[in-house]
Amino acid sequence: MMEHTMSNKFSQLQNLLVTKNWQEADRETRRVMLMIAGADKRDNLLLTQQDIEKFSCNDLIIIDRLWLQYSQKRFGFGVINNIYQQVQGNYVELAKIVGWRIGDRWLNYDNIIFDISAPAGHLPVSWLVPTTFGMYWQARFARVGWELLLSRFHSCCQISTNR
Repeated sequence: MMEHTMSNKFSQLQNLLVTKNWQEADRETRRVMLMIAGADKRDNLLLTQQDIEKFSCNDLIIIDRLWLQYSQKRFGFGVINNIYQQVQGNYVELAKIVGWRIGDRWLNYDNIIFDISAPAGHLPVSWLVPTTFGMYWQARFARVGWELLLSRFHSCCQISTNR
């Protein structure tokens, strides 16, 4: 069903998810999100608050559905958002549950689990910052980025439900 209506901008992501190439799918998610927001044309290649707040609901939901479909419903923004809602917006608790934080230590990108055995909600993770940044940077700034994205995702889901 989704395969026939899939836009070309998502075909590479879909191919990577079909073949369970989780790390490349994570990187492709970032590339696609930057392209959709127009942030791929900026030097720093970061999504701004404005980018996230105006991010296309349709595109965000397609990205989520692809991750959900090919990960046995283990990965995707919706899975992360559900956990975030369960912990009442506590980012550190979210990070512990999805496996980005173990004890008081944030995982480095090298320690992210790119496998179906990863905790539910573990992926996608690198949409926010390039893999060259240290996890300290992510831990310090990621909370705001995730809060913005999950808020946008939640709003998009409300909009699509009310149609």
